[in-house]
Amino acid sequence: MSVDLSGSNGAASVENCPLCSASLRPVLAEGEHWRLVLNYNQDLLGKCFLALRRHAESITLLSLDEWTELHRLIARATGALVDAFAPDHFNYAFLQNQDRHVHLHIIPRYASMRTSAGVSFHDPAYPGHYAVNEPALRLDEEHVAALAQLLRTRLA
Repeated sequence: MSVDLSGSNGAASVENCPLCSASLRPVLAEGEHWRLVLNYNQDLLGKCFLALRRHAESITLLSLDEWTELHRLIARATGALVDAFAPDHFNYAFLQNQDRHVHLHIIPRYASMRTSAGVSFHDPAYPGHYAVNEPALRLDEEHVAALAQLLRTRLA
């Protein structure tokens, strides 16, 4: 028996894919194969994701070059987050439940409250399993821009 793990990679998927969109932002860093994007839901301070720059719906379709660059960018993003906010732990996840496009979530976890740009951030489930906090914490454009700039500086 053969199982197809490739997922659908048709043009219709690309047209409707929010992670293929040119408007994906705020982008913190770009590589040849991946872009690092700040998550709009900052329920956990510094939460971001690495999105593959081409449309694919299964990690089994990644090339060796894409895996190699992903490894390098995970380390770079993690280092920047440690430098900026000193998380106590990280979760990394290829979930793809809502957006089938290959992307890796980088989720900083915190044992105590953190403050950035006058906003307090809590991780009430720490050290338990990561779960999206409700309600989502969507920062205004000014705070998003400040957070993005701080992380870009740490990534440089």
